[in-house]
Amino acid sequence: MTKTPPRSRRATTTAVFGVLLLVLVTLVSGILFYTFVMDNVNFATETLNNQIAGLLLNSFSINSTHIVALLKNTGAQIIEVTSAYVNGLITSIANLVKIAPNAVGAVVLTGNFIAGNTYNVKLSSIFNAQATFQAAF
Repeated sequence: MTKTPPRSRRATTTAVFGVLLLVLVTLVSGILFYTFVMDNVNFATETLNNQIAGLLLNSFSINSTHIVALLKNTGAQIIEVTSAYVNGLITSIANLVKIAPNAVGAVVLTGNFIAGNTYNVKLSSIFNAQATFQAAF
């Protein structure tokens, strides 16, 4: 019988130890990554749920150059109106609109509006809280 040299046995032990160490590092990294991702998903879900029911239309007015909408924030967080669409087309917002909880804010949309037409207006925030209405001029 041939005897295995001692050097060879040490190399096998080192390789097994290296593989076990890599498996352990991968497992710990996966657990940390999962925890990080789930914390961010939970935060985003809570924020979205707080803002999703947030915007209600109080009133609006329209003239040939502006649509002014008064929106009430019924959510628990500040809502910032970031985008506006009139008849499906992006429309510019003339003012920065941040509405505190239980407060009313005015959104001023600029454009050329013609008397006798009805316009479909959609206002939304970064978390997709939306207010949609039809403005007849």
